Amino acid sequence: MRAKVQTPACIINGEQGDSLSSLDRGLLYGDGIFETIAIQQGQPQYWQEHLERLKLGCEILGLSGLDHALLKTEVEKLIDVDAQCIVKIIITRGVGGRGYKSTQQSLTRIIQKFPWTEYPESYTQSGIDVTLCEFRLAQQSKLAQIKHLNRLEQVLARSEWADEYQEGLVCDQEDHIIEATSSNVFFEMASCLVTPELTGCGVAGVLRNKVINYCNNNDIQLSIREFSLSEISDIQGMFVCNSVIGIWPVKCFSNLTLPKTAIIKKLMSIFNT
Repeated sequence: MRAKVQTPACIINGEQGDSLSSLDRGLLYGDGIFETIAIQQGQPQYWQEHLERLKLGCEILGLSGLDHALLKTEVEKLIDVDAQCIVKIIITRGVGGRGYKSTQQSLTRIIQKFPWTEYPESYTQSGIDVTLCEFRLAQQSKLAQIKHLNRLEQVLARSEWADEYQEGLVCDQEDHIIEATSSNVFFEMASCLVTPELTGCGVAGVLRNKVINYCNNNDIQLSIREFSLSEISDIQGMFVCNSVIGIWPVKCFSNLTLPKTAIIKKLMSIFNT
C-alpha cells in the first residue's frame, strides 16, 4: 500500500490552490528556482540570506519582475499562526509555448507550507551515518551555487540507499567531494575546517555561508578548496548542515568512526538553536 502524500497548504500567484498550468516552464523544463526556509516562532529564519540567493538565481536565469515585498507578504500570509513549519518558495518563468526559447513570461510564484519535520534527537547528540554515492555531479559553472529546479542529480544520488544512512556525499567527475544530497559538508583536518569549493557545481547553502562567516570572524581556521576522495583517511571530524536541520555531526563515514570534536560542538552551540 502506498503511503498517503500530505498535500501542503499552498499559494500560487497570491491565491490559495494547488493547480498549475501544464504549460508552465517550471514543469516543462525545470525553468526556475526555489528556496526552503525554516519557520521558527512564526518567523522565517535567515530570510535575507534566502532572498539574496533567490535574487542571484533570478539574475543568472534571467527571471525579472519578482516583487520581493509581495513575496514576503505572501509567505507571512501562508505561515498564519504556525509557530514552526517549513516554507518552500518556487519561482518559475511562467506559462510559455512549446520550445526552449525563454521569452520573458509572467513569473509563477508558488509558496508551500509543510509541517515541521521532527528528526531523532540522536542525529545531533550522537551523529549520523553517511555513505558515499556512486553518482557523479556534472560540472556547470553557470548554474553552480544556486537552487535551480533541475534536481534530477540529487534524486538519482538519493536513490542509492534506503534508510540505513541519513545522508550521502556526492563527488564531481574528477572525484572531488562537493556536497551531500541535501546539505553541505565540512571536514576537520589538523584542527582546521575544510569545505569544498563550489565553482563548478553544488549548492552554496545559506547555513554553509553563515558557518564560513562565523569561522572567519572568530579565529577558526577554515579553507574553501577542492577536496579529493584520497584525503578521506585524514579526516578527524565531519558534519553536514543546511538551514532546516542545522548542523548534524557525522559519526560514521567510509569505515571511519568520527568523534564530535570541540570545533563541531562549538558550531552546534551557535547554529542549532
